[in-house]
Amino acid sequence: MMLFHEEEALTKLKKGDTTAFAMLYNHYKTSLLMEAYHKVRNRQEAEDMVQEIFTSLWQRRKELTISSSLKHYLSRAVHLQYAYKCRRNHVARKFITYVNYTATEGAVPRNLENKELGQLIRKAAGYVSAPACRKVFERLYLQEWTHREIAQDMNIQPQVVKNQASRALKVIRTRLREVV
Repeated sequence: MMLFHEEEALTKLKKGDTTAFAMLYNHYKTSLLMEAYHKVRNRQEAEDMVQEIFTSLWQRRKELTISSSLKHYLSRAVHLQYAYKCRRNHVARKFITYVNYTATEGAVPRNLENKELGQLIRKAAGYVSAPACRKVFERLYLQEWTHREIAQDMNIQPQVVKNQASRALKVIRTRLREVV
């Protein structure tokens, strides 16, 4: 059985040794996949993230300077890859919303309908008496935050977010039935 020597493999990697790269990839792939999956909860996305990290590692191998352990460096790369993915998804959601509201075909009736419905929903949300429930509802449905983002921001568990949203929806549905 061959022992793993990280420093030696890194030195060889910087020189373009594909065997050293493969050894590093095989050594760290599983732990990085688990870490990425823990963040995105989707196997394919986790695999894509890890693939991006190792592709970048290979492309930047000559100017690579790692002051900590490679494991820490790669773990940090997973975190940064996840943060980039979140920003990219947020921008995409904003763009889709913008395109939907600025489309020229039938935009005026749909925009008016959406505006009226939005006003009714916001008014009904005002009847949610618990401030935490109302805050969760607004962030989840009006500001399009994810359960995970809300949980992190409010320092609560994702299940609590789901429960709060459910309570708010019951009140809002009741109010909307009265109006409609």
